[in-house]
Amino acid sequence: MAKNSKEYSRKYYAEHREMFRESSRKYREKKRLEKMLNPSNPRLFDMREDFKTEVREKFQEIREKEPTYSQRYYAANKERIRAQQKEARERKKRTEKQRAYYEANKERITAQQRAYHQRKAKEKRMAKTWYGRIALKFKSLFK
Repeated sequence: MAKNSKEYSRKYYAEHREMFRESSRKYREKKRLEKMLNPSNPRLFDMREDFKTEVREKFQEIREKEPTYSQRYYAANKERIRAQQKEARERKKRTEKQRAYYEANKERITAQQRAYHQRKAKEKRMAKTWYGRIALKFKSLFK
């Protein structure tokens, strides 16, 4: 037997898949027949009656809804929000381009990064000694 109920239920379903499919098909068929045999409103199918929908209120009587807080906020800050959205779209495009460039040139970029980190680590080690500091000064003078 499986260790937990999730594994057991997966195993049981795999073994009895056809039985589940058949019962599901029968249930769907039963619901379809029920829907066909029980119309929701029999008056709709009565040809003697002129069925009209009941209009509860006329269009002119409907009050204008008060805008929600988010609608009022958007109306007040429309330009700023649109500028942010535009900038976000541009940033997304730029990021996608950068990712594509990095994928295409990954080896070269990582080699450059490694060389830069090694150079910085060497300068850090050299700065700890007196001779190293002098060497770094000379190096900076002749750049």
